[in-house]
Amino acid sequence: MQSTVNRRALLLRERFWSILGAMARSRTRLQLELAPQHQRLLQALGEHMGSGGDAETTRRVFEVMENITDRIRQGYKLAAVPTDDERPDAVPELTRALRPELNYTYLVLRPHAWRRQLSFKGRRLTVGQFLSRMRTEQWTAEQAATEFELPAEAAYEALDYGERYASLIAAEDAEDASAAKSLTHAPPAR
Repeated sequence: MQSTVNRRALLLRERFWSILGAMARSRTRLQLELAPQHQRLLQALGEHMGSGGDAETTRRVFEVMENITDRIRQGYKLAAVPTDDERPDAVPELTRALRPELNYTYLVLRPHAWRRQLSFKGRRLTVGQFLSRMRTEQWTAEQAATEFELPAEAAYEALDYGERYASLIAAEDAEDASAAKSLTHAPPAR
């Protein structure tokens, strides 16, 4: 009885290591040392691409590079042209990641010293401010659009953007709260 159990355990162990070996052969593990600016770039790309961490972001960057390579092999060449140029985007994944405002009709990037989240066209209203009020008031997208005198599609774009860039919006909300707190605790000007 004991030898049968030992034999089964040995067979299971061999099968486990066989499967693990096959998995190891189908993937290669990389360990990289990145300069600080490359770490920041990887983190920013991860936020923009909605990646779950450095490994997933790196895999997505490789997918973009694979796309570029495929396009070049198909006879295309890469060129940096203005966004209003009619030629198709050679690397749409990268453009969408780095320029999210190009994906939306009602949202734009406003020049600001530190804020990076999008705002509504023609308004000084960020997506974060809109969503915060929407949550506070427990409005539906249609109700929020009506209250802010926006098209319903604009509210849906804000919801989509808010889901994709929740970490950016949260970080900017925290920065706003910190700035407001420092203003309330500042000594009066003389």
